[in-house]
Amino acid sequence: IVLVLLAVVASSWYTVNDKEQAVVTTFGKVTDITDAGFHFKLPFGIQKVEKVNVNVYQKIELGYRSVGSADNFDIIESETKMITGDYNIVNVDFFVEYKISDPVQYLYSSNEPELILRNLIQSQIRNVVGSSSVDAVLTDGKESIQMQVKELVTEILKEYDIGLTLVDVKIQDAEPPTQAVSYTHLTLP
Repeated sequence: IVLVLLAVVASSWYTVNDKEQAVVTTFGKVTDITDAGFHFKLPFGIQKVEKVNVNVYQKIELGYRSVGSADNFDIIESETKMITGDYNIVNVDFFVEYKISDPVQYLYSSNEPELILRNLIQSQIRNVVGSSSVDAVLTDGKESIQMQVKELVTEILKEYDIGLTLVDVKIQDAEPPTQAVSYTHLTLP
């Protein structure tokens, strides 16, 4: 009896930290969302709790991946190389911040919401860069490209409703892929 009582007590509470929200399911159906603090639940698997980091900004690196310290990174050629609207090739790296806005949708509306967001962002970046001139991508149009990508992705995320919100899109680096391309571009009229 004492062991059963201890098992009931041990499986009847949970804590949520200040960066999380917890989604409580009763027999597999969502019944509550709880904020930070100490909470009780029904024992023996009747109620289950999944914690989600909702107050944490998460990142997606496109065109590169950080390795260890901030100064070390690997280039991802398949993500960085793009064609502009005037048929030039450029290497563009993006840094994207997002956060979880709806923990229930994040957990249950799709299998891999981060992968969906990554693919959506890559698609819209290629769409916007593909309709921009090489000069805009390399120099004075970066701000406009960032804003266009953010607006397009935000609109589509509303339709998909996967529980993620785009916070920011920044061009980390934009350059011609080689010195020969750079030299050719500079010598053309």
